[in-house]
Amino acid sequence: MNDSIPDIDYPESPWASVDPLGETLHFLHMSGVFYTRSEFTAPWGLALPAFPDCLMFHVVTSGRCWLEIEGADPHLLQPGNLALVPHGEGHRLLSEPGVPAANLFDLPREQISERYEILRHGQGGTAANMICGTVRFDHPAAHQLVRLLPKLICIEAWQSPQMEWIQSTLRLMATEARVMRPGGETIITRLADILIIQTIRSWMAEDPLAQTGWLGALQDKQIGYAILLI
Repeated sequence: MNDSIPDIDYPESPWASVDPLGETLHFLHMSGVFYTRSEFTAPWGLALPAFPDCLMFHVVTSGRCWLEIEGADPHLLQPGNLALVPHGEGHRLLSEPGVPAANLFDLPREQISERYEILRHGQGGTAANMICGTVRFDHPAAHQLVRLLPKLICIEAWQSPQMEWIQSTLRLMATEARVMRPGGETIITRLADILIIQTIRSWMAEDPLAQTGWLGALQDKQIGYAILLI
């Protein structure tokens, strides 16, 4: 008589292979991207209006600037810093705090294509160059996630382990936007997808605020799986 207990293959937990946060980030597909290369010379100031249901991003490629948004401390952006304004709120970009800011739509801009332009502004002093973009999300799940993000997210992209791919991504975006060959808009949109999702992931990994509430729950395998089903 064999008293040994037979091996039983228990079914794997349904959440064992699920990445709830990853599945949620999957919904951050962008339906529109407007891309601007900005060339400023001090003193300069730019006031950007609110873009409802949009996310705006800024990357300083040379020089420096201050970003001011209501309800948050002024933030100095230097080469390699990447800033997200997740809720599309109006804000200001300035060579120095207190400099008067011209309204974006009052300034002349060089239209390169339907979704790409070059903005030049300033008084001829120290130069600052930026890459800026406005993106829109259509999926309801994306709006739920973006609503939980803070007013401003800043990461030091050039200081992070992802430095090389961010630099390469920005260079490719600039090339595609400048030339706008067939399929160029699709490439820019997909690259913006990656750039913004990686920025949000970096913020969630580093900021304690991202470990609480709904965002914190998403990072728990079991609770996150239940939220995902809902």
